[in-house]
Amino acid sequence: MDKSTVGAYLSSTSNLLRFIPEPQSRVASTFGNVMKAVGSSISGDSSGSVISLDPGYQALLEKQIEVQEQLQLVSMESNIEKSKHESKMAAVRNFRAG
Repeated sequence: MDKSTVGAYLSSTSNLLRFIPEPQSRVASTFGNVMKAVGSSISGDSSGSVISLDPGYQALLEKQIEVQEQLQLVSMESNIEKSKHESKMAAVRNFRAG
């Protein structure tokens, strides 16, 4: 077999060659198309290569972004409160040690 015409191979120490696995399911290709469309919209690529998203996927992506923003806000508030608590406890610990 000629390596250049068959596809990509994994290198191995033996004489046996293995193909690099490629996704075969529709889910993987659909996910790839969605990610390409999101990347194109983020980068501002206005060429004809923008893939239109199914409204169901669009709604899911918007909901995911909304949930991630809420998670970031909760995480920020938690970090602030933890810092306040640690500052107060440091003062108490220093008072006890002295």
